[in-house]
Amino acid sequence: MNSEYGFVLTHQKWSSPLGLYFKHSTNGTESKERTEVKLMFDDRFFHIDFACYDDPFLNQNTMTVHNDPLYNQEVFELFISDGDDDPAHYLEVEINPNNALWTGKIHNPTLGDGGGNSTVMIDYKDSGIQHAVQKSENSWSGRLSVPWKLISDKQASVYRVNFYRIVSKVSHPNPDWHCNKKECHFLCWSPTMSGENPAFHKPKKFGKMVLKK
Repeated sequence: MNSEYGFVLTHQKWSSPLGLYFKHSTNGTESKERTEVKLMFDDRFFHIDFACYDDPFLNQNTMTVHNDPLYNQEVFELFISDGDDDPAHYLEVEINPNNALWTGKIHNPTLGDGGGNSTVMIDYKDSGIQHAVQKSENSWSGRLSVPWKLISDKQASVYRVNFYRIVSKVSHPNPDWHCNKKECHFLCWSPTMSGENPAFHKPKKFGKMVLKK
């Protein structure tokens, strides 16, 4: 675990921003694009307020269907698992500038060291996630409210989490464009340090979130 990436949340109290600059997943260097995340929890939901700034190409995102492969374009993402251990099972939630949602349970038996990941998708109508997005010039923002029961059977006191952002750095005239490492930045709150190729599925690098009531 990245020991410096941890925080405590107090019941029904919004946190201060986690920081304004995510890190590149490959080498941990600070991004130029600003990303603001604030968090809060209550008995039913984990709430995430986010703002993705410095995005001149946000209107080129064309995906609008829930559970389509949104990660091929620009998204904001949450990975979360209950408990203190490096998780082989975790929830992944993605949202894009068009307010489309992707939700799946991930099984990562090698903890990102050897591949073999599998995903069980969660039907949009069954997820119970409340979400909204607003667009403005060169930025988009929104809120995710994720039910605790979607993450685990009951609310825990400790979780492992990471937050991600994919942001395009070039214009894409073809509406069926896909991000790649030459044309997009793959950014993390807690950097995965994946080396030459961007990678988010590195649960050993998830930070630690402690809930305080």
